[in-house]
Amino acid sequence: MKLWIDAKLSPALARWITKHFEGIEALAVRELGLRDAEDAEIFEAARQANVVVMSKDSVFVDLVNRLGPPPQVVWVRCGNTSDAQMRVILSSTLSAVVA
Repeated sequence: MKLWIDAKLSPALARWITKHFEGIEALAVRELGLRDAEDAEIFEAARQANVVVMSKDSVFVDLVNRLGPPPQVVWVRCGNTSDAQMRVILSSTLSAVVA
């Protein structure tokens, strides 16, 4: 499965997810040349690529509700956290979310 990490999340999470979750290839949107792209542009690119988007931004949820999937969206709602705390959260939740 391919997972795109939105710009509001640390790009280091992409490398960590790829390393620690078998079967998930995570890329930060900035690695895809989409760092400064509008959410709608990222949504459309993700739709074309048939990937999952992880974001703190509710706009992606709104777009899926309005336009339908793909992409699927993992909406991170834990507020501002350190990378270390985000890794703890994802360690206990990500496998169930993407199953």
